[in-house]
Amino acid sequence: MRPFNLFVYGTLMNPAVFRAVLGRTLVRRPEEADNVETFYPRYAVLDDYTKISPDNTYLYAVPDPHGRIRGYLVGPLPAECMTALRKFEGRNYSRVRVRVQTAGGMEKCVAFVGHLERMQHSFGYQFRDPLKQEILLQEKIDAALLEAEREHLHTEGKVDRRAVGELHGTTIRDIVRRHFDAGGISDYAIRRSIKDTPLPDFTEITHDRGGREVAPNYLGMVVRQVIFNEIEEQVRREFRYELDRMGMQAQYYERTVSSLAALRILNAKSELLGILVDKCLTVLHFPSDHLIDFVRWAVRAADSVYDGRFARRQIEYVRNHLGRGYIPMGAELEFSNIGHDVIRDPEAKRVRDPQYDGFLYFTDFALDALTWKLGGHVDDHREKVSNRRRRGFFEVALGSLSIEANISKPVTADPWLLSQFIHEARRFFKVAPHSVHISLQLRSRHRPVRDRLLPLAFMRCLFALAGDLSPAPNGRMRINRLVTDEIINAQTVPTMMFSEISRRHSTESGEMEMIRPDHSAGRWVQQYKFLRLSAEMNYEPIAMGLKGLQIRRAPGSFLTPSQYKTSPKHRRRFEDLLVWGANPEPISRTDVTEFLTDIYDGLMTERRGRPAHSEAYIAWSLDQLHLMLERFNSLVSEQPGQGDRSVPTAR
Repeated sequence: MRPFNLFVYGTLMNPAVFRAVLGRTLVRRPEEADNVETFYPRYAVLDDYTKISPDNTYLYAVPDPHGRIRGYLVGPLPAECMTALRKFEGRNYSRVRVRVQTAGGMEKCVAFVGHLERMQHSFGYQFRDPLKQEILLQEKIDAALLEAEREHLHTEGKVDRRAVGELHGTTIRDIVRRHFDAGGISDYAIRRSIKDTPLPDFTEITHDRGGREVAPNYLGMVVRQVIFNEIEEQVRREFRYELDRMGMQAQYYERTVSSLAALRILNAKSELLGILVDKCLTVLHFPSDHLIDFVRWAVRAADSVYDGRFARRQIEYVRNHLGRGYIPMGAELEFSNIGHDVIRDPEAKRVRDPQYDGFLYFTDFALDALTWKLGGHVDDHREKVSNRRRRGFFEVALGSLSIEANISKPVTADPWLLSQFIHEARRFFKVAPHSVHISLQLRSRHRPVRDRLLPLAFMRCLFALAGDLSPAPNGRMRINRLVTDEIINAQTVPTMMFSEISRRHSTESGEMEMIRPDHSAGRWVQQYKFLRLSAEMNYEPIAMGLKGLQIRRAPGSFLTPSQYKTSPKHRRRFEDLLVWGANPEPISRTDVTEFLTDIYDGLMTERRGRPAHSEAYIAWSLDQLHLMLERFNSLVSEQPGQGDRSVPTAR
């Protein structure tokens, strides 16, 4: 097919939609068009058709001898655009050749009009194109936000509306999720969900002494988070075409790449971001101003920060480095300025976080609603969701669709992308990093065996890689994760948070709900919880190593109370690890070799008996793990009491 002119009369008149579908940009002035990547839309009229919407959702052009439709004429577009148009328009539309009237005269073009026979046959047909559903659903949400804005703020401004939308973040998230899970949601339900949810404010803590002391820190986090949200939304809107062509399948969290791009943008501009936060806290004050005022200020600030060309470079960076894989993965990051003391001392009787007071006021500043894109919540290691104030870790769980309903999607199958997200999120949040959990979503052939143990030497290798080797007060090295109560509960029945298997789904309907202890449908997930969150750690080869071991050995949970009480083998493994962690010795050449060999064997069978990565990438990962273990052995060998013991190597 040759280049063609296109007449658009519905959602494709929106420049953002046009860009998302065809990867081309509509410009405002003729001189800005190059007719390759940018096009100037000309006003046009199509006679003998009228627009209808029998399903009250989509617009169809249908024959009408007395009708006419106003729209745009765009083109000539490259022939390659036709494939994307056919997919976008769907089965209830037909491509026809028509003539439209423009200011320069009649012109021939292509238009997509309603296919009458199919419409009559399948009236009420549920369209499956996610982008089209998103566009129309967003229009309904925007209409509901306008009503809420009028009611709460008595205004009709776009910035105010965006600010209201930010504070209703979790409500909107749930509307979108339920729409796609249930196949639709009524306009009434959308309006009621938004209008019946009060606009959050910090009124309840304006007379709380502790709240007043930490309020500026929380408000700084609010401003940073809103700027992130707005930047991420702009990236998704402007680069939807590029994002859709990165090969991220529907099973993965749809905001993974756009969130990473937004984090990279803001981390690169961290000094400017700090200046903006300080300026906001100078202009606005707690409690004389309201939470919506700070959010509105941040929305405007985001518009001043966003640079489309710089954003494009971040998208291209991710696209150029993006790898592949087969096993879906995810990550949860824990932050705390006082470390595990936030769990040891939940009443802050001995140790207090002077910046956030253990995130005690997290919901008072609507951070549960504002951090939803990154799965932000407070976890006190007892419950992840509660109506009461409590101290705990600030946890980021990218891919979470609902903390309350315990529903999530994996982040990626690419270890590089996972590692990038971990480090960019660590840099973005101005809270001390504590730990990271890496999860693997396993197919049936890789199903974990509930009580199967990894060899002791392999567990030592893993703790050597990511267990936080540090000097003890006596100057000797120790594995902090094995000598503190951060992952070990020694009270009553000892337990260890090393690994935990569960069943997960991604919808409330039950296909992939996040965590269920029963044996209902859903994929098995192994979550490794022993890793320290650190700027010095490269999580890319570590993720590869965990994946290879899981495929090769299929280990289960370690250590549950039941395992400790009923299994002598589990008890011995636990006790041996504690002894070694308090006084670690170098790992032998034989053990390192067996460890790396098992990882290799697992990775070489990841995808139905074949590798999911190139052999060069697998070799690189193994070499990185080997170098990390050599460094561990070197540090341990140099400590007092080791003498001139030589460092074993894997080679």
